[in-house]
Amino acid sequence: MRLREMQIRNFRKIENLNVSFPRGLCVMVGENNSGKTSIIDALRLMLFSSREFDALHLNEDDFREGTDYVPIEIFCTFSDLNDDDEVHFQECLVDIGNGKFDMRLNARVEFNKMTRRPNVKMWGGETEGGTIPSKLYDRFASIYLQPLRDPESGLRPGRHSQVSRLIECLTQESEQGQFESIAKDANEKIRELKPVVDARTDINTQMASIAGEELAQKTELIFSDPSFHRIIAGLHPEIDGLPFSLNGLGYNNLVFTAATLGTLRRSAQFSFRSILIEEPEAHLHPQLQVLLLRHLADVAAAEEGNEVQVIASSHSPILASQAPIDSIISIQECDDKVTAVSVCSIEIEEKLKKKLQRFLDATRAELFFARRLLMVEGIAESLLLPILAKIAGGSLKESAVTVLNAEGVNFNCFLPLFGDKRLGFPVAILTDGDASAIGDPPSATAGGLKSKELEIPNLQVQFSERTFEHELARSAQILPLMLNAFEILHPIVGKELKASIGQLDSNDKKADAFLDAFTNARTSKCSFAQELAILLEPSNLKSEAVPNYIQNVLKFLGVVKNEQTGNTAGPNSVAKSN
Repeated sequence: MRLREMQIRNFRKIENLNVSFPRGLCVMVGENNSGKTSIIDALRLMLFSSREFDALHLNEDDFREGTDYVPIEIFCTFSDLNDDDEVHFQECLVDIGNGKFDMRLNARVEFNKMTRRPNVKMWGGETEGGTIPSKLYDRFASIYLQPLRDPESGLRPGRHSQVSRLIECLTQESEQGQFESIAKDANEKIRELKPVVDARTDINTQMASIAGEELAQKTELIFSDPSFHRIIAGLHPEIDGLPFSLNGLGYNNLVFTAATLGTLRRSAQFSFRSILIEEPEAHLHPQLQVLLLRHLADVAAAEEGNEVQVIASSHSPILASQAPIDSIISIQECDDKVTAVSVCSIEIEEKLKKKLQRFLDATRAELFFARRLLMVEGIAESLLLPILAKIAGGSLKESAVTVLNAEGVNFNCFLPLFGDKRLGFPVAILTDGDASAIGDPPSATAGGLKSKELEIPNLQVQFSERTFEHELARSAQILPLMLNAFEILHPIVGKELKASIGQLDSNDKKADAFLDAFTNARTSKCSFAQELAILLEPSNLKSEAVPNYIQNVLKFLGVVKNEQTGNTAGPNSVAKSN
């Protein structure tokens, strides 16, 4: 049985939110304070019994601000029930046709203004007022690992330590006697040691002198209480010969998580097993983050009868980049509204989905944390656009714009993530028109990208007449710096190019000549962008130096204001027609 969907209403900053959970591993990603913890806490309210020692305790601050304590409502739908599940949860079943049933669990939390206490009402199925099985939570096994957790406390010896729980799951009832027999034997042997005999005699003598023979009680010294649960409660891990208390937080975190997962995987008596982990990357360097994620994915994809639903929330682009694409849920807050976009619920052509998975390295995975996104063709644009934005009067960083290098025109695999009921923040594409000459029609690729604006309301596509470098060279202010950068890379050809371009009488002809020389010299775009960036940074260029099509993107993304973007640098018919 697995959790398929949850709806949350009026909980903290969440007004109305539907979350679709993928099968197995789920990784919720998003920027700080976007609502991830509220979703985890809503799950805790639904998945944990009120008797659970680490259950969530609600208070008046959990009700949505400005609603005069409108009730909190949470609804969870579970799928893939087997016959035993349908028997145990019959009061909670919802008929979905073809003889199949889902299980639905509902909660409403109302605030009593007189007592200043929240009251939780829960019921199963579709009809409010129904009951839930008295032993429902006896069939649920959920464990919560809080953010910035102290793994040492979870490994410390005790009845509720994860090591103790794991050993209990692994031990048959008939095997418990072996633990007790060994402990009793150890006690007997230790009690016979002379120092222990002398200590026991001394204690009893002193007690007799204090309380008298009549009131004194006989004292024994034992190594361990020889009962099974007390024995396993005293066990704790030793790592590379050192006690866990001397180990680093990162590895203790791994040991603690491993013990927790092991306990859940071996708890086959439960219908539903889950682990909620906030910030699984806590205390871990990047390689260990990746290894932990792979292990979580393997656990969540275990064969039938051994499944554990793993639901994690993370700020780490490394985890977002390495997680299976269908496991990603992007949590965004836009205009005070929290949204959840589950990639598994988006229809993406399988070929494009595989392409997207390959492209999501640690840098590109930042799109799931973005407020505004600018996609470009290559490294040259990535290096120069922050400087061009500064010249235009803005800042990509201060405007919270994430720049994504698509390594060519691979925008198509990212585009399915955006649009209505998908990622809704502003998205811009800056690409080359690749026309044969200025004024000619753009390439089919550029035209096709532009047409995507009709399908994706939060998308704007801007392209140059020919190429990025050509468009910069059309700027009379930027071209001299480009010629200097080119000369640094190609001293002889660069000097000749300066002389020949000086004889031309229009910006368009100069740009054509520069592009021809740039292409014929097989100039590295990355190296050229680096040299040009060094020259652009200390320059005193004004906003009109920046090509119109770039300024249009900066306006759309809110990097510069309209009054700052007047461009008189020369013709740019593409920018006007776009």
